[in-house]
Amino acid sequence: MKLKSKKNIQTLGKHLEVYPSLDALFTEEQRWLTAHFVPLISIDLAVLNKEWAGQCLTVISPIEPPPVELLGEGTLEYHNDYTSINWLTFKLTDDNRYIFLGEEGYFKRTAIHHWDFDSEMEKEFQKMKEKYLQNKEGFAEYGYIPSRSYKDKEGNIHKGNLLDRLGGEIQYANWTCDVEDGIYPKAFEMEVQTNEDIDDTVVSISYQGNPFYFIADTASYNWCGGYIDGIIMLYEPVSRIVLFTFDYS
Repeated sequence: MKLKSKKNIQTLGKHLEVYPSLDALFTEEQRWLTAHFVPLISIDLAVLNKEWAGQCLTVISPIEPPPVELLGEGTLEYHNDYTSINWLTFKLTDDNRYIFLGEEGYFKRTAIHHWDFDSEMEKEFQKMKEKYLQNKEGFAEYGYIPSRSYKDKEGNIHKGNLLDRLGGEIQYANWTCDVEDGIYPKAFEMEVQTNEDIDDTVVSISYQGNPFYFIADTASYNWCGGYIDGIIMLYEPVSRIVLFTFDYS
């Protein structure tokens, strides 16, 4: 099944909700996850496939890692079959909440790793949260994410993308090098079939024989700062598995 694709989405349409509630994102048993993510945009999958109507996925941005590391890079002892460096997995519940299929120690910003919550790096992470709230206020005012750093000749504030891409094929990019190098959660089957023309390269990801579909990607810095050029969200609808990885240019 091939999903239709849209690019450079800057304004809301049907089936999209920006800044969904953080309190409604995770299950009660995993409330601790709210310290590690901010919710960006919720997508009712009916926009891509009518049979998926009512299944709502939320694109989330992690508050870590620092610029010199990838997510999960310094916590290898807490990885499992559903997590790896730069990869993490959730299961979507019937009420569209996320259940993290990894361990709390996957995240460095925890007491498990004796994180210093008064450190200079923590101050940088708090600035990400502040920018997130500023952009949330900006969206309420303008109806789009205002990128105040960029203005046209008339002084109009540049519109930031809500999503760089919605639907379509899984595309070859920097993050797929992890697949080629075997760096991905072992619960999944992944393969890159390269061709001379990069546009013809096929990236296949599946779980227990069922394929993942590309849902969306967006840059973290459009929403809350950070260094992620592409938050990649994939979905396997049979098991309701949501897979995230992150692309850096």
